[in-house]
Formats: sequence, structure tokens, C-alpha cells
Amino acid sequence: MKARRYVVLGGAGTIGRTVVRDLWMFDRRAEIRVADFNEEAAVRFARSLSGRRVRGVFADARNCREALAGADVVVNCTQHDFNLRVMAAALKAGVRYVDLGGLFTWTRRQLRWHRRFERAGLTAVLGMGCAPGITNVMSRHAVERLGGRAQTLKIRVGYRDLRAPPTAFYFPYSAQTIVEELTLPAYVWRNGRWLEVPAGRGWERVVFPPPVGPLWTLWTRHSELATLPTVLRLKNCDFKVSFDRAFVREVHRRLAAGWTVGDFAKLKPPPGPPRDAEVARVEVDGRLRVECRVRSSRRWEAGAGELDTACPAAAVAQWLARGELNRPGVWPPESVVPYERLRAELMRRGLRFVEVRL
Repeated sequence: MKARRYVVLGGAGTIGRTVVRDLWMFDRRAEIRVADFNEEAAVRFARSLSGRRVRGVFADARNCREALAGADVVVNCTQHDFNLRVMAAALKAGVRYVDLGGLFTWTRRQLRWHRRFERAGLTAVLGMGCAPGITNVMSRHAVERLGGRAQTLKIRVGYRDLRAPPTAFYFPYSAQTIVEELTLPAYVWRNGRWLEVPAGRGWERVVFPPPVGPLWTLWTRHSELATLPTVLRLKNCDFKVSFDRAFVREVHRRLAAGWTVGDFAKLKPPPGPPRDAEVARVEVDGRLRVECRVRSSRRWEAGAGELDTACPAAAVAQWLARGELNRPGVWPPESVVPYERLRAELMRRGLRFVEVRL
């Protein structure tokens, strides 16, 4: 039987490793290239999975066409400012494409490539992680559950590290993304148009279910707002994610003192395996709430945020490789990914979904 060939770009990174594990566990016909600028790390990780189905290779996201040659799908786990270059390489190599998001601005640029992918007969799914990704698909589902029309959509994401002492200062995910979220203006959709709001605004105390619990959230720039308001024809939509106020103050203090993204990236989390939890919530018109809940997993050797970001991308990549999702063009998740099927796939991986009428 013919193998299905995947390239995980940035595959030696935190999210990339979990994507690779998912493909390795759930597609027995998968041949996986762990493609990374750090070739040594890519080779070492590939060897840790044993067998001949996984191998590590060098790849530079700025010029990765050679690394994609012969693949069926590329899962782009690099930083969002590489997205257009990787899409261009995928187009030239004739490879289907999945990424984890473009922080609003890049997503809007990527959507302009729709006709190019459509003419090439290739499908590209943008922002297929947790937020964006799961949140987009839950939002479409929630609106449809209420008859297909809605006025207001609220998206809230809460994260708690259950092992970290209150004084711990580290970045739970990409240092570049967090710095941009806390310093770049955010976008909200109000009365049918985008409004730019200054960074650090919109603080709101949100009560998430245990063990996450109550957390402060604020507006940040995010990819959901680039597509959901227009696809779902909303009047109002916003996105908020949890950040501790003291953490935000410390980030700004260190930036003012001359710290760079590279300096923040060197900060290490508390020692030992991850022990954390995350909730992604969408709420429509104050009438219906849908949540995805996840906790860290020793089996996966991954934290909550790694699982709910990597597993949706890996699941959709497998549909693309098997020809089960074949809609040429460039799409946000809410346009092409069915909720019930995604929910079933993610429940197999230990994620939970809860739907509540309000």
C-alpha cells in the first residue's frame, strides 16, 4: 500500500514534536519528515520514535521547497511570519498545506492566495490549532445550533500551569507570539467592522471550569478575528486570552530594559513533566457556550497547550493526505472542517468537549 508522506516543518520544536507523534500514532502508513533548521535536534527526535517511518532532515523555512519534494502534506509549525514563504514552497512542490495561525495580519495576506491554490488543485487550511482552529470550528457549530444566525460571538481561552509557583516567570508558548500579543494593537469586530484597539486593553475576569478556574483575560491580536466575523456574518466578535497581570507588567518592564524575543525564549519552565490545563470557550449571543477542555498528558509527553494546538493540525493533515478533505483553495477552519468529525478525532486523543445552554 502506498505510504502517505508528511513534512512537519519546525518538527523539532515543542508543537512540531507533538504533531509528529500524532501522525506516527494515528496513521500507520505515514512516512514523516521531521524538518527543522536544527538538523541535529530533528534527527535525534526522529530516532527516538524508532522504526523507518520517521526521519529528521534539515530545512530552512525561508526556502524549503526541496524539503517538501514528494510530500502529500506539509504541517507548518514555524512562526507566522514564515507562512507565506512556506505556502509558496508548497504551491511549487504541489503539496497540501496546514498551519497554526497568522496572528490576524498574516492570515489576511494568506487568504489572498486562494485562487492560486484553487487553480493548482491544492487545499490549504489556515490556523488549524486550538486558537485559532478549534475555536473557529466550535464557533461555526454554535452558530448553526442557534439556527445559523447570530449577533455576538465571544471567544475566551484560559490556561493554568498547575505546578508553577506564583513567582515563576517563563513563557508557556512561543516567546515571539506572546511579545507580539502583548505589544501589538488588537482587533475587535464591532457593529460590522474591525476596530483596532491599543495593546493591553479589555481586561476581564473570566470564570473557567476547574482546574483552570477564574483568570484575568485581555484582548490580543488573533487570527479568529480575521475570518469568523465575515464567514458567520456577525455583528460583534472579540477574542480574549488569559494573562496574569503581574506577568504582563514584568514583560513590559523587561522590554523597556532592553530584553529581546531571544532573551525571553531562553527562559525555562519549572522542571519536570508538564502539569497544566487549558480551556477554549466560545459563547454565542449569551445563549450557547461550547468548550474544549484539555489537560497535560504523560503518554504524549506534552502539555495542554501543545496537545490542543498540535492534534487538530495533525488530524486535518491526515484527512488531506487520505483525500478525505479535498476542497482546493485557501480556507479558514470554519469553512471546511466539520465540527462533529473534529470533535470525535480529538476525543480519541484525550480532549473533552462540553456544550451548555445558557
